[in-house]
Formats: sequence, structure tokens, C-alpha cells
Amino acid sequence: MNLFEKVDFRNTKKGKMLMVYGPPGSGKSTFASMLAAEIGVKQAHTVVIDFEIGMRDALVKAECDKTELYDLSDPTSGMGLEIAKFLRNLRDREEVKLVVLDTLSEMCWSLLRGICGTKQATLPMYGERKRQLKEILVELRNLTKSGKHVLVLTHQTVGEVEGLPGYYAPEAPKNDRADVVGQFDFVGRMQVATKAAAEYLGLNEGERFIDYRQDPQQVSKCRFDMDPEKPYVFARNEDDARTFINALT
Repeated sequence: MNLFEKVDFRNTKKGKMLMVYGPPGSGKSTFASMLAAEIGVKQAHTVVIDFEIGMRDALVKAECDKTELYDLSDPTSGMGLEIAKFLRNLRDREEVKLVVLDTLSEMCWSLLRGICGTKQATLPMYGERKRQLKEILVELRNLTKSGKHVLVLTHQTVGEVEGLPGYYAPEAPKNDRADVVGQFDFVGRMQVATKAAAEYLGLNEGERFIDYRQDPQQVSKCRFDMDPEKPYVFARNEDDARTFINALT
């Protein structure tokens, strides 16, 4: 392969790198399962890599018949390189159109545990974790070159920046967070609508939505065309999942 191979960016289809973060129980896995079910309706497959054993029930409930689930909740030595190899092998599987990783925060912990075992983590071990994480992100990004979409779920961290309370960001190794977020085309925060938010958005109280507004109090972004007047993705049901999938393509 020529290193400087020209890309026909007008006519080639590229998948999207997506990140959704939020607190436990906010509906991230449920929405991912609805996306997988919608992908299945189109006779395509979804591959789920689960580090928390949190997707199983949601996949069953959504009747995701064309979804493969891989349980990586038990950290092992060298798992970062094995994950990267597994993702690399997905490139040639034409039937796979969506790859889900649940969750980034748990995967980062598992990578470090696989490196240090029961020993106290040292700076070189953290450096090795960073290298393995980067390798995995590269392979996820490469999947999008073959037209596959990648969805990474993670928990949220809450901090205070320059006096602003309630600053929300994806949970990831703090020193690597900016580099991680930079890999994605879409970063949104899953929320459960309060009464005030529900009235503003036209939802029922308690329904879920993904917020990707450009707001100094949260990390968010969107590199592809969505409705500029509505910087939210509703995450209530199959119709919302279908609308989101269609927006990606």
C-alpha cells in the first residue's frame, strides 16, 4: 500500500466514532441496545465488547438477534494487545456495521489491572496502559475507514473548573482525556429529563436524551450534520434509535 494514497473523500463512506457518557443507570446501555436492534433490522451485525457485564439484559430486552457479545470483565495480562488484534480482524467482516465498547472507564481500569496484577501500579505501568489504550483507539478509528460505526460508552466525571460547579466530562484517565475525546466525531452526555428540561424539549419527565450542546459546563462535540436548532438526541425508543442511525449515514 502506498503511504500517500489519495482518498476520494467525496465518494467514500466513512463510519462515525461516537462517545456517550453519563452516570450509571442513565440509559447508555439501553440506547446502545436499541441501536444494535435497529442495525439488525437492516440485516447487519453489531459486535459488543463488554467490560461490565452490563449489556446482556438490555440486548435481550431489545431482541438484538444479530448482535455478538464478548465478555471482557475479567482482566488478563496483555489484554490490550488482544483487544487491538480482535478489532483489527473486524475490518474485513462486511456484515458488521456497529461496534460497541462498554465502558471506556472500566476498560482503562482492566488494562491497568492486567498490567500490574496485584502489584502497586508504577509510572512505567501507567505508561504501558496509555500505550495500549492508544493502540485500541487507533484500531477503533480504523474500523470507521471500512464504513463501520463505533460507539464507546463511559461514565461521567464531575468536577469544578474556574469556579463553575458541575463540570461534566467523560470518565477516562485524566491526563489522556483530551487525546481520547479528540478521536471522536460525536461526544454527548446522556441525561434523564427533569420537569423543566422535559417542558423545554417536548419530552415527558424522566425520558432520556443525549445533550451535545456547546456548553462550557460539559464536554461535547459533533462533527457531522445534525439539526443545529436541536442539539439533542432523544433516546426514548426504537424510533429515536432509527433517527440517530439515519443521521449517521
